[in-house]
Amino acid sequence: MFVNDKMVLQLVALLKKFQIKKIVVSPGSRHNKLVNTLQADNYFKLYLVVDERSAAFFALGLIQESGEPVAVTCSSGTACMNYGSAIVEAFYQRLPLLVLSSDRVPELLNQCEDQMYDQASTFINCTKYHCQLPVIDTPRDEWYCNRIINEALIELNHHGRGPVHINIPFAAHHGANYDVESLPDARKITLHQLPMSSSEWKTISARLKGKKVMVVWGQAVYPLKDVEVAENSFAEKYNVAVLTDKMSNCHAKNAIINTTITMSIMKENQAPALQPDVVISIGANYIFNNELKRYLKNGKAEHWQVGYEDKVCDPFHTLTDIFEMPETYFFNMLSENGESKTNGSYFAEWKAIADIPTLPQMQYCELYAITKLMSQLPANCDLQLANSQTIRMAHYIPIKESIRVNCNRGVNGIDGSMSTAVGFGADSNKPLFYITGELSFFYDMNSLSIRHLSNKTRILLINNHGGAVMYDQPRNTPVEGLPIYLAAGETKTAKGWVESLGFKYLSAKNKEEVDAGVNVLLDESINQPVLLEVFTNLSEDRYCIGDYIHSQDQRSFGEKVSGRLSRMFKK
Repeated sequence: MFVNDKMVLQLVALLKKFQIKKIVVSPGSRHNKLVNTLQADNYFKLYLVVDERSAAFFALGLIQESGEPVAVTCSSGTACMNYGSAIVEAFYQRLPLLVLSSDRVPELLNQCEDQMYDQASTFINCTKYHCQLPVIDTPRDEWYCNRIINEALIELNHHGRGPVHINIPFAAHHGANYDVESLPDARKITLHQLPMSSSEWKTISARLKGKKVMVVWGQAVYPLKDVEVAENSFAEKYNVAVLTDKMSNCHAKNAIINTTITMSIMKENQAPALQPDVVISIGANYIFNNELKRYLKNGKAEHWQVGYEDKVCDPFHTLTDIFEMPETYFFNMLSENGESKTNGSYFAEWKAIADIPTLPQMQYCELYAITKLMSQLPANCDLQLANSQTIRMAHYIPIKESIRVNCNRGVNGIDGSMSTAVGFGADSNKPLFYITGELSFFYDMNSLSIRHLSNKTRILLINNHGGAVMYDQPRNTPVEGLPIYLAAGETKTAKGWVESLGFKYLSAKNKEEVDAGVNVLLDESINQPVLLEVFTNLSEDRYCIGDYIHSQDQRSFGEKVSGRLSRMFKK
């Protein structure tokens, strides 16, 4: 029988799945739950060595002889410190030594508790990976525990071999119940690295046979065109739906570019049928992150991570495989090794929802101004978007495929977006359009004084004297009733600053002035940077997208999007 402790059960189950069977044990009481559970499974071979210093070196001998990872486990107190010499030796010999040190719970550190010091950070500079497991009280705790154990065990042989340290906190070590009959089927995350044989690729491609496959395509996939060509062949063979957004600059054949709005208008009776069986993620961030997480939590899709990212990324809590290789190679190998073409309508069903009718004209607001510019942007220009509401609103507006779109969505801060735009245009001969709100603009206003600013810079500045995304008051709340400390709320204009820098400055306070100002922004004959400052109403801007959609009398559509935006604009 095994101990009734989910943390221990996860650890032991994954040791078994990663085929780590040799465990060197030094006596003590703090780790008795772990040792008794290991001893209860005949898969493991335990070695008893009393002195921890000697035990760790003994483990190195086992590794040298077998070439396999070996674990050592000890109690709390100074026991863990005695592993130091052998861990350093393993680090420079590149031997996969797994250190399992038991400890008290972290909140008792430096509180005059017996047998406790900062074990978790003891070997940071001489291990490939170190972590402290969480005490499991919630499903999120259990997912996190599973994930970091997987990360730790992967690192024993990832990018070279070496020691890994897992610190295991126990609130109590006496009086445990040993009434669990079997180990859990703990999720193992498998790392695939090149070279891989044809038989391995055939096995992997067989896992996609007859499955609904979704590719999630984020920012910064490179080289973009090569990956698109490879993914097009893959998508055709496996009937794949590619969920992406403007920032990805992806225009694969099976791409759903407006994923944010597509997921917002999906009907409840459509959602279950469109749940994927396998999700393949490539690239970095994407704008529909929260929507996708909410959607996938109702399903049981495997998640495959593809690319050379050096971290385990498990946003949907279902990661099963990491393919550490170029995305182009991954898609080509699966296309070549798939036995037959997948029949079905998975992509077509996503496409049917995505192909919504063009929306009509709207009231004067920030969305009107952004739509007016984006819908007329010339082919082959570059578009930089500030963060927060600007990038979200931009995804409601179709643009030409040849336009490159970028936004600093790595951490989603408002600082530096304009500096990035200036840097992007510094060595480019293309027109550069930048759309921003006034909070981001004034935060980063000095960037316009950089001497490398391109004369082809065109800026649309939305100035409503406060960040609409940051407010959550009812619609009838007057501007003066909004909390001023949430989003500045100050009356400023960019006119004097940008004119002093040589910009052509324009302003607009109604539709006609916006239309005229956008025409100037689009005039490529003007050989100086241009800024159009559009003054709108903060209270109305908070609701303009919902009003825009309701104006079509598409009630279910409008209500869904309005509700989503009210949630989205709180973030």
